Amino acid sequence: MKLLHEFGAEAYADELAEHRHIVREACASEGGVEVDTQGDAFFFAFPTAWGAIVAAQAITDALADSRIHLRIGVHTGTPFATGEGYVGADVHFAARVAASGHGGQVLLSKSARELVQGASVIDLGEHRLKDIDGAVAIYQLGEESFPPLKTISNTNLPRPASSFVGRERELAQVRAKVEDGARLVTLTGPGGSGKTRLALEAGAELVSSYKAGVFWVGLAALREPSLVTETIATTLGTRDGPAEHIGEREMLLLLDNLEQVIQAAPDLAALVAACPNLTLLVTSRELLRVQGEVEYPVPPLASPEAIALFCQRSGLDSSEEIAELCGSLDNLPLAVELAAARSRVLSPAQILERLSQRLDFFRGGRDAEARQQTLRATIAWSYDLLSQDEQHVFRSLSVFAGGCKLAATEEVAGADLDTLQSLVEKSLLRFSNERYWMLETIREYAAERLQTEREASEIFERHTRFYTELSKSAHGELRGPSQEEWLQRLDPELENLRTASRWAQEHDNALEVELAGATWFFLSQRGLFHEALSYLRHAIETAENAPSLDLSELLYGAAYIALRTGEYAAAERWSEQRLELGRARGDAPVIARSLVGLAVGAEWQVDLERAQTLFGAAAEVRRHGDPGDGSVGYREACDRERRRGDGPGLLPAGAGAPPPAVGRAWRGRVADELGLACLTRR
Repeated sequence: MKLLHEFGAEAYADELAEHRHIVREACASEGGVEVDTQGDAFFFAFPTAWGAIVAAQAITDALADSRIHLRIGVHTGTPFATGEGYVGADVHFAARVAASGHGGQVLLSKSARELVQGASVIDLGEHRLKDIDGAVAIYQLGEESFPPLKTISNTNLPRPASSFVGRERELAQVRAKVEDGARLVTLTGPGGSGKTRLALEAGAELVSSYKAGVFWVGLAALREPSLVTETIATTLGTRDGPAEHIGEREMLLLLDNLEQVIQAAPDLAALVAACPNLTLLVTSRELLRVQGEVEYPVPPLASPEAIALFCQRSGLDSSEEIAELCGSLDNLPLAVELAAARSRVLSPAQILERLSQRLDFFRGGRDAEARQQTLRATIAWSYDLLSQDEQHVFRSLSVFAGGCKLAATEEVAGADLDTLQSLVEKSLLRFSNERYWMLETIREYAAERLQTEREASEIFERHTRFYTELSKSAHGELRGPSQEEWLQRLDPELENLRTASRWAQEHDNALEVELAGATWFFLSQRGLFHEALSYLRHAIETAENAPSLDLSELLYGAAYIALRTGEYAAAERWSEQRLELGRARGDAPVIARSLVGLAVGAEWQVDLERAQTLFGAAAEVRRHGDPGDGSVGYREACDRERRRGDGPGLLPAGAGAPPPAVGRAWRGRVADELGLACLTRR
């Protein structure tokens, strides 16, 4: 029709007559029989495939300089002959092959190609033709370049309605693994991390690299592993087994959501081994753990990508609230998308206020799969696939805030390496820097499950005891040469210590007192004075109401920190209380250290005379024990030290300087003898 309008009716008729003459002459010379003619289209039958392609090449050459170029399809079959011509599936097949080409292009079906061995042809791969079941192989005669065939796309990959945001680096890395020869690549990650979307994008970019196509096989609905290969066969449109159908075809299969039928992994490995040109791209929350598998752990979005995704889905401009919101959602794509959907009725700041309800608060659209309707459903999908032992460890690990080391998982959660490895491979647990940890969204779900179990109290008690013992081991070491080593060891456990402290305050008085007494010095070394003091105050009140609990270390720590924070009256009260406790016990070290605390408090309040007296008394107690009558001869002790020439002396204070230092060298020696760090004002 286009040429008719371009040439005009008369000129077109002349061109048509010339091209008909060329076609008929070329076909007749090879024994071709004209079966049908419609406009500029012909249907010829040849006695041999060779004759057909010779005629086709002659036609193409003769029309090379013409303004009319024919597309030609060659197929070999056995149509049914009638009085008016041939009918049957092969006739339609030949027509579909011809229709998929371009002007000047000669295409051959597989059956025709097999009969012309030695001809110069190009394998154009497998294609899907209208009204033809399954993919078919198509070849081109000659080596000339043409545009892609006009066939139905040789893939069934779903086309997501929404745009693909970010992930350029991850997409390139997945493609590189496939292009570098990996034939079984598994994309792993927790629910909502974007495994399926990343795999679909990678598959779409790889369609042209596989002559037999790229096909998506959804497995989310399956529960029986034996149905996996059957589902693959159904997707490919074959009644044969997948291995027989695929054979040596160059094909990529995207197997989506394999985790609940992971037992089919050996069958998939066998399929890859049997089909030398087959590649599997798998999404799963755990590894297949078969030979040849290459893992690609799908990370959360980078922060800028998560913000961009939220803004694109919500239509809002970037803001600090959106950045904080995305970070609170671990930058998980699904969580960000669900939160963006809520922006139609709430501002980002309002959504942030409701994050404690995140597991149910964020809901997907009506077209979302049930397992992705909420974050809870997404994580529950993985949880339900765990064994009972794995579920127990998964729940128990939720008590750890900020992660933990192997020894803690064994002691608190009763975990073993096999179970931990399984949870890591199922993307419910992560491991880095010798620590096991969970994304906060997943930990929140695990914590909810733990609270529904009778084991919860026991798990929290074991957690608190573990960190109490760790803190007690560290407490003395923090004042020695290995201080830095122990500080670095405790730093990652700060959130665990806080969790243990809160639980102990509510459930176990004895553990609370032990833990507060063992952690205060670490907290003070990290500048967390007010936090340490809050734990100590509560523990002191607890111990005062329970005569069996030891107040000594609590009072010492409270006085120490109160001095550092300028709460001199509280520091003096706690030191006096500890002094009385030491006297009642006849405990000279406790008495001496209490006196030092009182002396330092007096010095910092510029009560220098009292400070001198108290320092001297502390030294006297250290050498001779408590004078015993309850009224220490502070002045006499100080005088004896002064006569010896190494007692406290007065140093003038400069303008604007801190309170005068009283006998720094002498006081430092007394403090060192008592095993104390010298308390100097900062």
